[in-house]
Amino acid sequence: MEIVYRGFNKEDIQKTVEFFKELNNEGSLVSFSRVSKKEEIQEWIKDFNIYIYLAELDNKILGVFRGKRGKPGREHSCFLTAAISKKYRGKKIGQGLTNYALDKLKENGIKIARAYVYSDNTSSVSTLLKCGFTLSGCVHMHHLDKKTNQYVDDLIFHKIL
Repeated sequence: MEIVYRGFNKEDIQKTVEFFKELNNEGSLVSFSRVSKKEEIQEWIKDFNIYIYLAELDNKILGVFRGKRGKPGREHSCFLTAAISKKYRGKKIGQGLTNYALDKLKENGIKIARAYVYSDNTSSVSTLLKCGFTLSGCVHMHHLDKKTNQYVDDLIFHKIL
């Protein structure tokens, strides 16, 4: 399995919308799962402060990583969101994509990366820790998981690049 990690281009828009629909259909809580129109992704491409990277195999998107640079005064930081196709989770693709993207962000002058992950998302927590992130805070009882009727914390991670 030869996974390719690369930057995003306009030709990827439709495949990415389909990938996000798959996330939504599985009930994923990642913010990408709410993206349903190519126009939203087209706006990302126009935004100088948004960086998008893909994990791909045989022209199929396996994962998407988005970094959003901070507003004026915080341009040194980037807020991260990533998702991997359910079929390919547990194969270290998230780790590979994250490390690839962090290298690219550093090349673009980003000094610190931040990510928020729900405490019950153990695979994402594990990926961030393996990529050298540090747990730096917690928003306790951030949301109610309707499936389990339990409150879930939002964990805050960071990594100096």
